Amino acid sequence: MDIAVDDRRDGYDEYFLSNNTPITFPRISLALAGDVLHPPELPDDETVIPYIHYSIVMSKSTKQALYSAANVDNNAQVTISGSAGRRWFVDSRIGKQNQIVNDAYVGTPWDRGHLTRRTAVTWGDYDTALAASNDSCSYANASMQHKRFNEDEWRLPEKAIADFQLAKHGKLIVMTGPIFTTCDRYYAKRIDWEPVRIPSGFWKTVSYLDNQTEQLVTAAYILFQDIDTLKTKKGKQRIQLRFFRVTTTELQLWTGLEFDHKMFDSNPLKFYSGPEAVRITSLKEMSDESEAILAAGIVDQRAIHEARKKMALSSLYDLIDELSWF
Repeated sequence: MDIAVDDRRDGYDEYFLSNNTPITFPRISLALAGDVLHPPELPDDETVIPYIHYSIVMSKSTKQALYSAANVDNNAQVTISGSAGRRWFVDSRIGKQNQIVNDAYVGTPWDRGHLTRRTAVTWGDYDTALAASNDSCSYANASMQHKRFNEDEWRLPEKAIADFQLAKHGKLIVMTGPIFTTCDRYYAKRIDWEPVRIPSGFWKTVSYLDNQTEQLVTAAYILFQDIDTLKTKKGKQRIQLRFFRVTTTELQLWTGLEFDHKMFDSNPLKFYSGPEAVRITSLKEMSDESEAILAAGIVDQRAIHEARKKMALSSLYDLIDELSWF
């Protein structure tokens, strides 16, 4: 007998990695507490909305998720091919009035950007994976991502998770969400439309037990929807994801969420060590940019040498076209 989709909606499991290493939901800071949606079809004290293999907490003001937290089992992945498992729906538990639905996306440059990726939750037996695929297509799990960002830079962390090889038993805890700032843009299709707030960026964390040491490791990333990411679809060919890693402290400051303390201690980037934190210890000619960088101790001479490479003429033309976008 088929199991109803609702019966599988156990949501995010904080003990997914290990009974000894629970990763709790992010807590909401006092600054955000008044903006948390209490879904009308859930009990009055419930704010966490469960789906298959993931859960969401919604914002009242933006009608988008504050965050989505998922359990990912790469060793039990199931491929859902073709058009199956891609049915977008309005979650009646949340209420249509509390979500950004399809009309806001149709005919615009903004994609229904999955927060928890569809293929991240398609694991287990086939029926459950198919139901999870459909369940990921809740409009509550979508956020306003420009098509050039969604189809380009944002694919880097998503692909890294899909190809991840370091986790014990292939199990990952993945959290993600939008970043809203005072510089956010607003979009309206027509004069009579309520403007939709566009996130300035998106964040993602990956926590796992290392398959060699069995120690918890957390990586956190922030990517912004800025002029650099929106000008081209070739960003993922040139950037490296590791340069977008941040400390859990920095992520907490950007989001207003309070993360499990284990996600701080297990993040290798415990302290910020960017250029602003490095003192120039030797006096060198500062008129030369390369010499100034070396003096600050940011990179060494070998790194600069390795960064210099010949570029094919076609790549040069692509770069010129890209820069002319300004």
